[in-house]
Amino acid sequence: MPMAPGGRSLPVPSRACRDWEGSTMPARLSPEDAARLRDYERRRHDELAEGYQRFFAPVTPLAIGPLLEAVSAGPGVRLLDVAAGAGALSAEAARRGARPIGVDLSPRMVELARSRHPGIDFRVGEVEQLPLGDGAVDAVACAFGLGHFPYPEAAVAECLRVLAPGGRVAFSWWDASERQRIQGLFREAVAEVGAEAPPLVPKGHSSLRFCDPGELRRLLEGAGLAEVTIAEHGATHLVADVDALWQGGLGSLALTSSLIVFQDAATQAAIRAALERRAAPYRTPEGLRLPIAFRVGAGRKPG
Repeated sequence: MPMAPGGRSLPVPSRACRDWEGSTMPARLSPEDAARLRDYERRRHDELAEGYQRFFAPVTPLAIGPLLEAVSAGPGVRLLDVAAGAGALSAEAARRGARPIGVDLSPRMVELARSRHPGIDFRVGEVEQLPLGDGAVDAVACAFGLGHFPYPEAAVAECLRVLAPGGRVAFSWWDASERQRIQGLFREAVAEVGAEAPPLVPKGHSSLRFCDPGELRRLLEGAGLAEVTIAEHGATHLVADVDALWQGGLGSLALTSSLIVFQDAATQAAIRAALERRAAPYRTPEGLRLPIAFRVGAGRKPG
C-alpha cells in the first residue's frame, strides 16, 4: 500500500486506473519518486506557463463557475485556490466578493498570477504543505490540479487541515480520453505508434486515475467528507487546425507534451501523423471542434 509523507498508509488505486500506456500505475510511489515528480511538475509548468495561457487557459475556466458554486464562494468567504496557475479562479472568486488566496507549485505561474491580479494574495507552495494555518479558510477549490499531485490522498487531507469545520471543498478533473478529446487525441496518437515514455518522465503520475468517477468519489469519501457529490460537465473547444493543436499541446500541456517532445524526430513525426488522422472527425469549416468533458467532486468537512 502506498505511503504518504510521515508513513501514513494510503489506498491503492483500483485496476481501472490506467496510465497513458494502458498499464496500471505503480502500487507504491517512493518518497524519492514523489520528490522527482514534484520537481518535474514545477520545472515543466515554469517552462510552459506562457504557452499554457495562450492555448489551454480558455479551457480550464470552464470549471471555475461549477467549482465556486460547489463551495458557495460568495461575499466574505475565505477561499483557498489550490493549483492556482495564473489566477483565473481566484480572480472570479474575488469578483463574487470572496477573499481568495492562491497557491501554486510553479514560481513562474505565481509571477503571472500576481502580475495579472495584483490585488490578490498568491503564494508559492506545495499542496502537501500548504502555507496556511489550521482552519484558515472557509472553502477550498482546485481546478485540474488533482491528477498532478504525487500523493492525492495526502493532498486532500492537507486541504481539509486548512479548511474550517463545516467548510466545503471541490476538485475538478478531466473525464476519460474518449470524451476529453484534447489530451485524448494526443494519448491515442502516442499509443498508436507504440512510443514509450522517456526515462526522464517520472513514474507514478495519477493523471488518468481520477478520470474514473468511482476513484474520485472514493478519494473524497475516504478523506471523511460528508455530502459528497460528483457532477459531470461538458463543452466544446474550437482549435484552428491540427497545426494549432499540435503546437498548442506541446507548448502548454506539461505531462502530455513530455511524452512527445523528448522522442526522436522520426517518432515525433509518426505521432504527428497519427494525431492528424485521429483529429479528422472533428474538422468543421471553422476548425476543429473538440469535446471537453470533466467532473467536479465536492463535499463538506464535518463539524
